Amino acid sequence: MNKNENLDNLKDNYKNIEIPSRLDSVVNDAINSNVRKNKKSTAAKWSVVAASIGIVVGAVNLNPTFADTLESIPVLGSMIKIINFRNYRIDENGFDISIDVPKIEGLKDKNLEFKLNKEFEEEGKKQYDEYIKEINKLKSEGLEGKEYAKSWYEVITDTDDILSIVVYNYSAQASSNTTRKFYNIDKKNQTVLTLEGMFEGTDYVNVISKNIKEQMTDRMKKNPEESYWLNDEMVDNNFEKIEKNQDFYINDKNQLVICFDKYDVAPGSEGLVEFAIPQKIVENLMK
Repeated sequence: MNKNENLDNLKDNYKNIEIPSRLDSVVNDAINSNVRKNKKSTAAKWSVVAASIGIVVGAVNLNPTFADTLESIPVLGSMIKIINFRNYRIDENGFDISIDVPKIEGLKDKNLEFKLNKEFEEEGKKQYDEYIKEINKLKSEGLEGKEYAKSWYEVITDTDDILSIVVYNYSAQASSNTTRKFYNIDKKNQTVLTLEGMFEGTDYVNVISKNIKEQMTDRMKKNPEESYWLNDEMVDNNFEKIEKNQDFYINDKNQLVICFDKYDVAPGSEGLVEFAIPQKIVENLMK
């Protein structure tokens, strides 16, 4: 038998092979088996992910060093926030008093955090005690008072570098008045900023004061209805210069904003007055 005849016989034998009746079920079993394997593989992968998350959580709880490392990551790090710690409320004998006390959370320097919160609480309690004393005095004299007062706080600036908070105190009796106290926190260095501490020497006082006078003059030229006590012969307290630790805050443009309460540098009609100082004016004087 030659090679060609042998090849023809092989072809015929192949064509005559009977297909098993269970072929369809065998194929389907094989497919279902693969699907089950894939499902188990997917479940196994998620089990690994879940286990990894558990390991991270456990590491944060057990290892302070690892937790500190996570805090340095912006997404996972702790957030500095201000919450309302307490509200003192008086509504009695014509007195309508509301005092909100802030509380700061999330500072890494817990000593600084404690000191700030202690000051917030002491200031709020002091105001409350003063109003209670006044109410009791009026009661003992058989008189009734009539006063509206409110103390509240606001976050002015909250950036990666700076947190600036202002606490307002408003009172209205025969006339109304509002005062403010500012807290500027350097987040990176975990310190409270003071105006004097931000500058080398004392030249900043005259430099900033000169710029404020220029801004006052410019504002009055642009708007004749605005008024500032600057070279005014009718008043005794014309603005000369800022205090070494004048109230201020840092705005979201990283500018120094010098602040004055009502009646400090202008008639009461001007209310609370602020002046943003251009960076080029002070940048060479800063530490």
